Formats: sequence, C-alpha cells, structure tokens
Amino acid sequence: MTRRKGFTLIELLVVIAIIAILAAILFPVFAQAREAARKSSCASNLKQIATGFTMYTQDFDEVLPPWTGNAAGAYAGGAFALQYMYPNLVGPYIKNGVDPATGALGGVWACPSSKTSLTAISNTYAYNYYVLGGMANAAVNTARPAPFDTSYNTPAPLATLGRPAETILIHDGAQLSRGPYGVDRNFYNTSVNTGVWGPHARGNGNMAPSGGGHATDPGRFNPLITGRQTNVAYVDGHVKLVPTFKLVHRNFIHDDGKWRGELQGGANPAGHAGWIRDW
Repeated sequence: MTRRKGFTLIELLVVIAIIAILAAILFPVFAQAREAARKSSCASNLKQIATGFTMYTQDFDEVLPPWTGNAAGAYAGGAFALQYMYPNLVGPYIKNGVDPATGALGGVWACPSSKTSLTAISNTYAYNYYVLGGMANAAVNTARPAPFDTSYNTPAPLATLGRPAETILIHDGAQLSRGPYGVDRNFYNTSVNTGVWGPHARGNGNMAPSGGGHATDPGRFNPLITGRQTNVAYVDGHVKLVPTFKLVHRNFIHDDGKWRGELQGGANPAGHAGWIRDW
C-alpha cells in the first residue's frame, strides 16, 4: 500500500488560527490607511476649491463670490438652483469642477469620506455663506446680531477680513454653513442645520439640542455630523484638519455626550472666532 502525504487536522487548524490572528491585526491597519487616504484626498479637493475661490476674487475686484447669483429670484429655479450657486460660479476656475455641457458638479466637490454615506451627491463641502457670501441680511432680517453690520449684506471684499488665514472659507459639510450666530438668533438651533460635518473621525450617537439628529435618516447623517475631525479651507487658501468642536456652538452636545462645541457665540465678536470678518 502507498501512503499519501498531507496535512493533519491539527496542522490545518493551526494555520487557520494564524491567518485569523493576522487578519485581526491587519484589517484595522488597512482601514486606517484607507481613511488616511480619504483625508488626504478630501484636503486636496478643498485646496483646489480654495484656489478656485482665490482666482475668482482676482477677477472680481478682490470680492468673494456670492452664495448664489440668483438671490432675488429673478431667474427660473430660485436662489438654491445649483446652476446659480457658488460651486458653478467658481467651477470654471477648477479643473473638472463643472461639466460645461450639463452644469453638473465634478468629483472634486464630493468628499470621499462623506459620499459613501449619501445616496445623492452634489456638494459635500459647505461655504461660510452668511459671512462671506452676502447672506446676512436675509438671515437676520431686522434682528441683526451683534457681530454684523450692513456690510454683511453683500459678499465680502478681501480688504474687510482682518484675519484671512483664520477665517473659514469652506469645509466638510452640507453645502451651506452657519456659525454660532445662527444658533444665538434661534434660526438654526440644530446640529444638522449648522452645515458642519466631521466625517474623518466619525461618531455614532445623537446630538443635543437637535433631539436625535436628522429626523429622516439619523443612521446616515449622525455619523457625519457627530464626527470629531473636519477639513477646513481658509480664505488665504491653506487647508487644515481641525477638531470639529472648534467649529460649532457650545450648545451642541454631540455623540451622546462624548463631546460638545467650543464656540461661545453671544454679542462678543470673539465668540464667533473664525466665522466672521474680524473678531
């Protein structure tokens, strides 16, 4: 009789156990590497967008773009129609920023850490539009909060910015963002409506005082809104990954109490640091 050589059951089990241990060690490393790549890609997107803003301002007498070119609703589609909003205004200055034939936004406008959680992508970066894009008058009506004056009714000239390297231009978020002054005036007293996302160190829980995050789909939106790290492009063009709590009002308690916002808001301009034209 001939004897066939092969592995014993014990040997197979040992090999399988070793593979399982290696997988348990390496999979988290691979996940971290993928997320690091997404952070870098997101920062690169914001750098391109910030450069587009800079080129736009050079062509328009050093004035930042309006949040929409149809604020008065003179054209069909209204102020929020994408073809009139700031991505299409600065899009021609960004390679593959906008499809000239259809007006559709290019991939540079979608953060790779955000788009996997969303079913429809048009823009996952948020413009500081109250302060830089001429939205203040419509936002505050006659109850103008202390940091504002009538100059905020129109887009910001660069000369009016006291600290461009510290002034938030655009960041990870939901298309349009509002600083702590919006919370103080009770216009947008929910974490969802601030427009700030932290997709790079995600949370899982709910927020207060918004009462559970996005009412229609907290499973998708809460991780973005409660995340701890956000990429930010500043008016001078540089991009930095910052803790999300530095961007939101102290009233917001995120991720079931694991962290809360830092900004004070109130009548003192310093309570709105980074969000207004000077403080």
